[in-house]
Amino acid sequence: MKHLVYAVAALLGTAASALAGPGDLFTEKVMDFGTTPRGTVLVHYFRFTNNTTQTLNLGTPRVSCGCTSASVSKAQVAPGETAAVIAYMDTRRIPTPNVTKSVLVYVPFLSPTQEEVTLRVQTVARDDLMMSPDTIAIGNVKAGAGAKMSTKVTFMSDPNWKITEAKSTGGFVQAEVKEESRSGSMVTYEVSAILDKACPAGNWVSDINLTTSNPAVGKLRVPVTVNVTVPQVAITPESATFGNLPMGVEMEKKITLKSGKPFKILEVKGADEQLKITVDKNASSDVHTIVVAANPKAVGGFTRMVEITTDDKDQPKLIIPVTAKVVEK
Repeated sequence: MKHLVYAVAALLGTAASALAGPGDLFTEKVMDFGTTPRGTVLVHYFRFTNNTTQTLNLGTPRVSCGCTSASVSKAQVAPGETAAVIAYMDTRRIPTPNVTKSVLVYVPFLSPTQEEVTLRVQTVARDDLMMSPDTIAIGNVKAGAGAKMSTKVTFMSDPNWKITEAKSTGGFVQAEVKEESRSGSMVTYEVSAILDKACPAGNWVSDINLTTSNPAVGKLRVPVTVNVTVPQVAITPESATFGNLPMGVEMEKKITLKSGKPFKILEVKGADEQLKITVDKNASSDVHTIVVAANPKAVGGFTRMVEITTDDKDQPKLIIPVTAKVVEK
């Protein structure tokens, strides 16, 4: 009888494994951005790894609301490879502010089996909240140097509003908050991310979570990104900062990458319908020029991260933050 129980258990285990589909490959299926300013574009990567023995073929994702678009980093994912479904939530296109907006992202897996995986993004986009810039993009920092970068958070409908607590999710990032001004019902705080000099090399992402006195914006999330490098490739300037950029007007910034030895740019990620990226050459060289052209479609904070993959084994990835404050033309 005991052998029969073991045999049935083994059979059920095999069947459960066989029934596992593409949806089981995702590390997460829901991203709640929390309360955010209306006007920002929220971006999230739903990552998955193909731990099967067959290549996965994906179709084009569809969404349940026009305020969100989605794409896949790879249409074909070989066994062992990691890919992502990238969701872009444009809060300017959310029809009703100050309420929770949830959007479903449907991802078709075409072969070896057909299945549609459902992901979800959501936020409360407030029209009385402003964050400029909407991400603390520290950029490239030399190992051991440390850094500090800030954003301004403004709430416009409560003269008594206070940020009561700020906590960082990153072990090497400390949060600092300082009240900057009060004028009528408008209150502005400066929120800073302080990078510890002991932070090891790597591309790091964390959040500063703010607790406030007003229940309508009780919790706020400030994304923080940084790329700590052992300097091999010098990036000049280290970010593409456009300042005040008129909506609908395309502007360019040139970024120079220079090394003491020739290297090749293998891949550039981060381009979309509002950001074009051009590389001057495909051949190996000790100097490369990247042209970043921004053409935002909505007023407010504009932040992107350009990721450059090189064949330099000491510095295979470079991160270039792109920031602008988009204003009316």
